[in-house]
Amino acid sequence: MAPKRPSRVQAATVRVREAFVAERFGPSAVQRLRELASPPLREVLLAPAAPSGGWVPFSLFVEMNQLVDRTFGKGDGELAWESGRFAASHNAGVWKSLIMRHVSPSMLVSLASSLWSKHYDGGRLVSRPGGGTCVMVSIVDFPEPDPAHCKAIGGWMQGSLEMGPRKNIKVKEVACRSAGAAICEFRLTWD
Repeated sequence: MAPKRPSRVQAATVRVREAFVAERFGPSAVQRLRELASPPLREVLLAPAAPSGGWVPFSLFVEMNQLVDRTFGKGDGELAWESGRFAASHNAGVWKSLIMRHVSPSMLVSLASSLWSKHYDGGRLVSRPGGGTCVMVSIVDFPEPDPAHCKAIGGWMQGSLEMGPRKNIKVKEVACRSAGAAICEFRLTWD
């Protein structure tokens, strides 16, 4: 059996965390982040264009989220979640944010599922109705589960839902493979 290739992620998915740091903590924080990054991560952050056709090792995405959270937060994953929220609106643009106002949460998750492979080269996002104003969302078959990734995805889902007319949005991580669960799963609720 051939060894499994490490997962990859789009470089832009890593770099949006740098944009989060710039907006939240300022230019000097971006410089500090770059200084603390590993040489491969620093190369991604300093590249004028996406290296390697846009794909970089998934481990750099994990490192970036952990580095941001450790350096500017409490190291509890909260800033990985917040950078995911930021990524939702940062990547949306005007036309996408207008569409979000008219798309149901179920449809949003369905769209995200179809775009998963544009950002990650492994795993998939699946959803099922949770009853009423609830959707259950799972990350399945992802080769390298990591709490930082789950936090970033949870934050992205929250930020995406916040662009629409819904109120009292709650995204709760209910299971994680890195903690021994069979899948990584979230419960999305709203009014």
